[in-house]
This record gives sequence, C-alpha cells and structure tokens, in this order.
Amino acid sequence: MIWVKGLPFKISFFLWKVWKAKLSLDDFLRKLGYFMPSKYWCCADPKEESLLHLFFTSNVFRSVWSYFLRRAGIVLDGLSLHQAITKCWTAPVVPRLKPVLQALPACIVCKLWKRRNSLKYGKAVSMSRVIYQVSSTVQALVQLKKPGLRVPHKWLDLLTMIEQYTPRLKYDKVLWEFPSRGWIKVNTDGACRGNPGRSSIGFCIRDEVGDLIYAEGREISGETNNEAETVAIVEALKMCKNLNYFKIWLQTDSKLLKNIIEESWKPPWYITKHVEDILRLKEQSIIKVTHIFREWNTLADHFANYALDEGNTECHGF
Repeated sequence: MIWVKGLPFKISFFLWKVWKAKLSLDDFLRKLGYFMPSKYWCCADPKEESLLHLFFTSNVFRSVWSYFLRRAGIVLDGLSLHQAITKCWTAPVVPRLKPVLQALPACIVCKLWKRRNSLKYGKAVSMSRVIYQVSSTVQALVQLKKPGLRVPHKWLDLLTMIEQYTPRLKYDKVLWEFPSRGWIKVNTDGACRGNPGRSSIGFCIRDEVGDLIYAEGREISGETNNEAETVAIVEALKMCKNLNYFKIWLQTDSKLLKNIIEESWKPPWYITKHVEDILRLKEQSIIKVTHIFREWNTLADHFANYALDEGNTECHGF
C-alpha cells in the first residue's frame, strides 16, 4: 500500500513515484531515449545519478536510513530499497507505533530529495540536517494526531514515549434529568435503514415527575437520517401544542439539529422546510433545546426502530 494514512497527499504521491521509479532522474530519462551527461550531486562519487543510488545505496544516504531503522529494530544489511520500505510497513510493533513507522519512509525519501535539489543548485545541506528534518516531520505528524501530547524531537525518545504511552481515560456522566415544575420534557429520535433508506421517527413526552404522557413511533417518507431527526422534532412539537403544553424541554441526540434550532448553524437545503416549521412552532412556546447522549435517549430510539420492525405505534392515556 503506497498511500500512507495521515500523510499529506503530496508526500504520499512522492513515495509512490519513488516506489515505481518514476522520478525524472538521469537513469529514468535515458529509458525514455534522452541521453545526456550525468552527475551524481549528493556525494563525490562520479557515478551516474540513479534513483537507487540517490535514495539507498550511497553511504551518506544509507546512514540516514540506518539511523532511523536501527532504532526501530530493523536491520538494514542485505535489504533493498523496496524491502526497507516494506519492513517499515510490516514491522511487528505495538499498534500505536505502526502509523509512525509507516510514515517514516515517505518522510526520509522526501527530505533526501530536497537535499539532492539543494546540492544541485549550490546550497549545502549536511546529513545531520536531513536527520533533523525527518525527525521534525515525524514529530509534527504525531503532534497532529495527539494535540495535547508533548512529543519529543529525538527519534529514540519519540519511539520510547509512544511505546510507553497510556491514553488518558475520558468519560462523561450520562443521566436523564427531570424537567422543572410546570415543564414537560420531550425526547426525539429518527431512524434510517441505509441512509438513504426507510426512515421513521420516535418521540416521547414526560411530565415533571418523569411519568410518560405520550409516545409515538411512525414510519415516514424521508430517506435520510437528518430528515428523520428533523421530522421527529416537528411532530413532537405539534403534539405538545395539541396537548396544550407550552413550556417544553426538547432533547435530541443530534448536535446538528440542536445548533440549527438555536440558529447558530444553517440547515442543509433538504431539511429547510422542516426547520422553518420548527422555528415557527418555537415562537409559539417557551422551548429549551439540549443535546443528549444516545444512551439516555433509548426510549425515543426504541419507538423509532419499533416502527420500522413492527409497524406504527402510539401510546397515551396512562
């Protein structure tokens, strides 16, 4: 697999060109029928410039590969360029270290290529500078994936840190809260099999002590999950109006709909009409909208899925 997850497209594409020997070096141009004087720019060796010599077999560049691969437990002796890259991709390391080793060959060949171009046009770049640049690139990639983590710059320290890293456990307390006196609480949900596919809505209305007043699950003609979530809110607010409830605490597990109803986000075009209905109903009542985790929206979720599995259902008059 040439494309490396997490790497910019430009770097991954460059690695593909190295793997396929498609770089415009002298040996490649000769295959196309262009014969010209050839010079190896990266060391005093007067050999013809070639991809293999440039990226792997020359002593100066081989030292860069050795620096990184040796510290990762990969022995370079006897390996070809393709084998060295494959070893990085398939090395038996802990899973969290795999993305780093998979990105390493692309970083190395990219920096070696930049050094070659600098030398060709008169700018000296030492090998220690190349090692520093590769380390900096890998450090930046890890930092991008783990923004809150302090990532060391030295390659050996970086490997040690990732091997010993233990993610910090993050948790949220999930609970269903009772509405205030004189208020009702409405939980809504939408279901869609396939997205697009068969869709349904589910919602339930509870009073201030948590007793169920009304619940409904019904299949609708919408075809996407967002449509189902929106229609569920519209129908729930209409039912509240019919039952003469005007102080409503609306809870949905869709952050998209919460932000749209609060008018901080613009709605997608295909639910604009339903959103207009929600905002019109909102003007006729006192409505508080909050997001709830799915684990405490299970009753509304159950009614939405029941409508698809068993048929429409309506519960009231408890």
